Amino acid sequence: MKATNRSTFASLMLTCALAAPACAAPPDAPHAHDAASAPVTTELPAPPLRLSEQPKIRSAVIDMVGYARGNYIEGDSLIAEQLLNGMRSRHDITRTAWPDGRRVIASVSGEGHGAERSAFLLDAQGRLVAFGLVNGHCRKATQRDAPKVCKPAPASVLSIFQPAGAPQAEAAALIEWANMLPRYFAVMAESDDPAEAAQVQKIAAVEYITGQPTAPGWHDAQLPAGFPASLKPLLIPAGEVNSTASAGKIVLPQGLAGKPMYTDYQQAQLKEPRWPDAEVTLRSYAAFDAVLETYRALANDASVEAGDTSAVIRGTDGAGRYTVRLRDAKETGVFITVSSWKRK
Repeated sequence: MKATNRSTFASLMLTCALAAPACAAPPDAPHAHDAASAPVTTELPAPPLRLSEQPKIRSAVIDMVGYARGNYIEGDSLIAEQLLNGMRSRHDITRTAWPDGRRVIASVSGEGHGAERSAFLLDAQGRLVAFGLVNGHCRKATQRDAPKVCKPAPASVLSIFQPAGAPQAEAAALIEWANMLPRYFAVMAESDDPAEAAQVQKIAAVEYITGQPTAPGWHDAQLPAGFPASLKPLLIPAGEVNSTASAGKIVLPQGLAGKPMYTDYQQAQLKEPRWPDAEVTLRSYAAFDAVLETYRALANDASVEAGDTSAVIRGTDGAGRYTVRLRDAKETGVFITVSSWKRK
């Protein structure tokens, strides 16, 4: 993670943004010398935006893990997406505060009653220390349309993501947080039925993963036939391949391969006399304004038409002409479509 982001993460003022009363310590709050005391967990009122929707949190996640992939909540998908999905619920946000100033802000996926949940840890100075993800080490099924395959419940894994070189001991608070049961499991734990109590989630293992902030989201093998090498600089590394097409047919995702690249409605919206010869759509988790500024810098002599949530860049190069279309889909990211028309 970039050092500047680690040192300024406190500027998010998350606790204040989510619930102003929670910002102030209670009158009887323990002093620093009581650091061995138990942490205090507070449920915060639902904010207008989920944690997973807040641009600075999304940027912090990317700054930690880049566009690396892994098997946690889902199989072989972006780690960043899985971390964000683990904090999607607006109504289950908690702040756990330690007397020495450490804080964990957390939420749950919104599914499975908190079996999948994620959090980030701030130190006493408000610097981001680590992200934690409680998950089932899920993998994609070997058969099409079959459900994902995860570790058998109630065993779960706490995956802790830290910057390179960070001591594991710095993230100890996330272990305490992970062992604090979400509301649903806390009720189960008090059940008189032994079978029900036995299904309470248990953290069976803790693993530490070094963040990969520079991990790119795509590689050359994913580019479709006919995509000009001269346009590769327009495919920013901070984004994953969402779809590709060539010669009028979809190439990726594989489930749609061979189908027409556009519907009649999409073609009408495109307002082009013919379909592109090749096209790549990326998805970025950066803020829309940041993506737009990146493309303004890359545009050179190209024309730029930009609004609040979309933009179109039109230009030419040695291969022919191209467009870059940006669309801000908010929580699901910024979609970047680079289309190429070769000279005829």
